[in-house]
Amino acid sequence: MNGRADFREPNAQVSRPIPDIGGGYIPTEEEWRLFAECHEECFWFRSVPLAATSMLITQGLISKGILSSHPKYGSIPKLIFACIVGYFAGKLSYVKTCQEKFKKLENSPLGEALRSGELRRSSPPGQSKQIWRYLG
Repeated sequence: MNGRADFREPNAQVSRPIPDIGGGYIPTEEEWRLFAECHEECFWFRSVPLAATSMLITQGLISKGILSSHPKYGSIPKLIFACIVGYFAGKLSYVKTCQEKFKKLENSPLGEALRSGELRRSSPPGQSKQIWRYLG
């Protein structure tokens, strides 16, 4: 005996430390593939439909007289604004779905950080924005 008590259980599993996902993090090949997949699905299945729908609704409101068109530019400014709002609403609506896909990845430091919830809590404000731009 060395004078110290050993309180560890002989068969206890040591949990892996949560990876440091910071500004210098380089995604794995599988994470890059999932980033591209999320980006493509988000664009075609959320952003484009919501942008087109918001433009159609805006044009309908303008043609019914509920919204007025610009005297010089007509309905174009309002349609562009509706398109931009619809596009970003589509991007935001897909973030949760994409996060779930990353949580299902095995052997992924980013997936591990999302599963444990540490990515949101421990990252400084500037670093978490860099990771979220990939997810949306």
